[in-house]
Amino acid sequence: MGGDINPSVTQSRRHGRGGALLFVDLIAFAVSINAALVILFGAAVPYEHQIPYLYFWPVLLVWRVFCAGAFDLYDFRRRLTLSDFAFNAIGAAAVAVLGGYILLATVQLYYLPETKLSRVAAGVDLILLALWFIASRGFALMLLHARGYRVRLLVLGSEESHTALADEIRAHAPRLLEVIATAPNAANSYATTLRDALAVGRVDQIVLADVALPQAELNELLAQCDRSDAEVFLLPGIDMSIIANTRVCSIAGLPLIPMRPSILTSAYGPVKRIIDVTVSVVLLILGLPVAAIVALLIRAESKGPILFSQERAGRDRKPYRLYKFRTMIADAESETGPILSQRGDPRVTRLGRTLRKYRIDEWPQLWNVLLGQMSLVGPRPERPEFIERFIAENPLYERRFLVKPGLTGLAQIHGRYDSDYAHKPRYDLIYINSVSFVADAQILAATIRTIFTGYGAR
Repeated sequence: MGGDINPSVTQSRRHGRGGALLFVDLIAFAVSINAALVILFGAAVPYEHQIPYLYFWPVLLVWRVFCAGAFDLYDFRRRLTLSDFAFNAIGAAAVAVLGGYILLATVQLYYLPETKLSRVAAGVDLILLALWFIASRGFALMLLHARGYRVRLLVLGSEESHTALADEIRAHAPRLLEVIATAPNAANSYATTLRDALAVGRVDQIVLADVALPQAELNELLAQCDRSDAEVFLLPGIDMSIIANTRVCSIAGLPLIPMRPSILTSAYGPVKRIIDVTVSVVLLILGLPVAAIVALLIRAESKGPILFSQERAGRDRKPYRLYKFRTMIADAESETGPILSQRGDPRVTRLGRTLRKYRIDEWPQLWNVLLGQMSLVGPRPERPEFIERFIAENPLYERRFLVKPGLTGLAQIHGRYDSDYAHKPRYDLIYINSVSFVADAQILAATIRTIFTGYGAR
């Protein structure tokens, strides 16, 4: 465990374990469906009962994988005992089988009336699937323990709180959890203590017992955690507990508030991507007539290209080319160099002001969404020229790059087109910490209002 730990290596190890289990799960999912039919009918399963599963087995397998992920059955960093998996295993099996049965019943009703479905077979399938989830996760935990896998947890806090909390976690921790013995040093910041611990070995989780930490030091610590792929949890006092939301987890029986964005560990990520692709394709097609008219108007008003492209930083600060309808005069930064747009910017054309007001200039970015460089909802993409400056001012700014930049976001529906850049990261960090289907749907609905009313634009 010695030496510096590269976050990508840590992630690859974790993904490797999940990938192996996923492969075995796919086999088990297929076996469970067929075993249920064989248990009910014997070796000679009637063909009319086989047809629905033969036609839709790829969809059923993908759905079961999604359910397993949604119920955290591939999480071996927070779930370290069989009891952690048991209840979720039953829930995942129930949702997977019920959802698949509803799909097949709908298809049978409208398209395959000659086929048959057995509720008894579905019940047997549910039992087999739940037993598989429980047994496979129990075996995986045993195998991980035998191979020396440990989730390494670092406790940060004052000397008194650090010692008491570390001892309590050790006394009640599962055997796969290792509490790192790091003596607090008043001369070092918590971020420095974390860097020292990383120099010795991997750190998977951090419990922060000091809720009175200065904001600047907390920002530096969170930024360091994001770079090292370490999850950080806050142990709230009684006064902090009254403002904590329901997104609470426990380690060794302690109620902890996770401070890492939920989107990084939730099953909503793949769903968000499916929504991105579907909506961007539809809007690109439906928007073609308007785009053609806008292109003619831009060409007629001023010299220069119709589309404006610029390098932006995407997820993990990976560069890509962003596309927009040109709203400024050509070569707008030829004399000034890279600068942020401001209220009453003289470089914006008359047509450009209208395009910005109704967000029409953003339409070409649907292509970026389709390519996977952006999402429909997320922090607005930033120019590389400004990133280091913003991070130096506030290390938490780097957290924006944990997710894909978005076509729209909280800053776009609540702020103005020319809002001070210092305010926009606040919106972005709030969104990143609360990404969900409901949040995205609300932002998209509010964006439609902005498009038709021009609210907040300049």
